[in-house]
Amino acid sequence: MPLIEVKLYEGRLDGATETELIAKITDAVTEVFGEQAREATWIVLQEVPATRWGIAGVPGKPPLSARG
Repeated sequence: MPLIEVKLYEGRLDGATETELIAKITDAVTEVFGEQAREATWIVLQEVPATRWGIAGVPGKPPLSARG
């Protein structure tokens, strides 16, 4: 079943945010594919330094806060 990769600016996640994001993405997949998909759904959260992102041709900037 699905392997879903989520890439975010480094520093955007904490334990509670990771748990909630994984649960809600899994719930969305399950809503589409049915409850049998829950056990086979993999979610990978990967934090990437902001300067490694290119946005409109310019390197990204770190977020002001973990949730901002």
